[in-house]
Amino acid sequence: MDNKDTRKKQMNNLARLWVIFILFAAIVGLSAWYFWRRDKKLGRGLPIYESPFPVEITFIDGNPDIAVISQDTYMAYLKKAYIMFGTYPDCEFYKISDKVARNDYDWENDFYVPEGEAYYNYFKDGKRSGQIAIDVSEFNGDIDWKEVKKKGITLAIVRVGFRGYGSGTIVADECFEKNIKDAAAAGIKVGVYFYSQAINRDEGIEEAKYVLEKIKSLPVKGPVVIDTEKVDDDEEARGNVISVEERTDAVVGFLETVKEAGYPPMVYASTVWFVKYLDIERIGDYPFWLACYETPDFPYHTEAWQYMPSGWVPGIDHDTDLNVWMATY
Repeated sequence: MDNKDTRKKQMNNLARLWVIFILFAAIVGLSAWYFWRRDKKLGRGLPIYESPFPVEITFIDGNPDIAVISQDTYMAYLKKAYIMFGTYPDCEFYKISDKVARNDYDWENDFYVPEGEAYYNYFKDGKRSGQIAIDVSEFNGDIDWKEVKKKGITLAIVRVGFRGYGSGTIVADECFEKNIKDAAAAGIKVGVYFYSQAINRDEGIEEAKYVLEKIKSLPVKGPVVIDTEKVDDDEEARGNVISVEERTDAVVGFLETVKEAGYPPMVYASTVWFVKYLDIERIGDYPFWLACYETPDFPYHTEAWQYMPSGWVPGIDHDTDLNVWMATY
């Protein structure tokens, strides 16, 4: 084959590559425009019940490699832009807010159990950057806090009380004072939480003031947390049936009251609860404690992670919630 034929063939191959590139760029551009228009129309936080883009993509030249690359590009964008609940494509899509800070964790590689130890911890660039925490209530029974300390637990979040999900009555945890004093005496830093069923701002404030009154003379140096979650065994529980706005009003009332009192406030919830049942933009400036019992797919800043609801800790006879704490106090 002479040089003229060779150059002609090279030019033809180059032209085909340019055509493929232009098609690919056009698809990505049209997708970005489509998402922008959809997001603008829907607004933040509203669910989309169908896939935001075609599940199957057909190309004129029938090149399967380009189809795979384009599909992967779509999925990568989708995971950066949306939180998905369900199995793709039959799932709900929630737009990730650009008004709430994101985390930079590599969830699969930054959290692990070091050799010779028993519990997860957080490692940033290979350096230990977190601490091991547990949260307890009267259901954990009589706790030997000195034994707990020996296993490397440095933070305990103690339940102070709860509001009944039927009656709405606030009730003290029977062991909160003993747990706080004994944990602190063993050299463990202590924070507290309250299981909320507040249905409006006033009740959220009431719950915070209740906690603050109970701990005012106790050695609490860690966060004061509102625990907001669904009551699974009663669909008509008072905290289940209110609106997102009412629930967020209650949480904000609690957090603001704690902050004004000089304690570090925090909110505990699951991924679903944070995204679907709270207005995350209104609480985005407060620390998050995420409950997730698998590798998280949660984009927002996260200062603590409850990764197991049934762990074993020496000194405690009953199953115990295990946490990695990334925030420092």
